[in-house]
Amino acid sequence: MHLIFIIEIVSPENPSDDYIRKLFYYKNYGVREYWIVDPRRKTVTVNYFEENMLNIQYSFDSTIKVNIYDDLLISLPDIANLLNI
Repeated sequence: MHLIFIIEIVSPENPSDDYIRKLFYYKNYGVREYWIVDPRRKTVTVNYFEENMLNIQYSFDSTIKVNIYDDLLISLPDIANLLNI
């Protein structure tokens, strides 16, 4: 079974693990889309491997389309409101 969509919070102690090592492994093992959430920089990096769109960055005030699904949008401001942050 291939993983399809992964969202991870960047590791503050070792961010290169998420941005380099995991990115390489996920791409090579069938993950279709990988998001890296960086609370410190307030960014989400979207890696959509099917179209080779790497490192598209969005701010925390964005609504982001999940590329592997036709009709799924994730509103980061809505999530922040739900979490009261």
